[in-house]
Amino acid sequence: MAVLTALLATVLLMGLGLSIALIGTTEATLAADDRTARALREASLAGAHLAVADLRIQPSWSAVLGPGLVSEVSGVPGRAVDQSLTPAAPWGGVPLDLRAVTADVQASADTGVGDSQVWRLFEYGSLRHLVPAVSAGPWYLAVWVADDRADGDGDPLTDANGILAVRAVAFGPRDARVSTAVSIRKTAVAGAPDRIRVLTIRPVP
Repeated sequence: MAVLTALLATVLLMGLGLSIALIGTTEATLAADDRTARALREASLAGAHLAVADLRIQPSWSAVLGPGLVSEVSGVPGRAVDQSLTPAAPWGGVPLDLRAVTADVQASADTGVGDSQVWRLFEYGSLRHLVPAVSAGPWYLAVWVADDRADGDGDPLTDANGILAVRAVAFGPRDARVSTAVSIRKTAVAGAPDRIRVLTIRPVP
């Protein structure tokens, strides 16, 4: 009887120890995922700010909305453009498929409300490549632009109201991604450069 009791106690202690170890592993994983999510959120915001800075100097936003040599890419892209639409993932593994992601962005934006939109890549590249002087994680950034849905002219390739929609996405390991949606307005100022103002900025589920 004493042997059986000791055996049961040993089994219970082993189970308790295993449970504690699993809890510790789960908490470590959740903490790592939380750090990744916060880093991707900051990277996504950085991508949005980069795109706004590059859009600020574009004389015509209608030219930006048109297609380039590759239809998924803006006719007048920003300064950060990768060499391929299937770039190697900075964290290793399967290359990214920016054509497929562009289709996803387009599908999620097709709500049927307001004018139609055509989303084109404006900036795309690894964060380490875009900001080499900063110690950055293995994140990849892509930013799309489209005409404002409330434009009212029915033409997704022409900016008629000085407002553009911007969507910045930061990608990370294990299919992690965080998106930020921004709308910006350009207003002409007599005798001075156009004024650019951020109207809205929000996370995208």
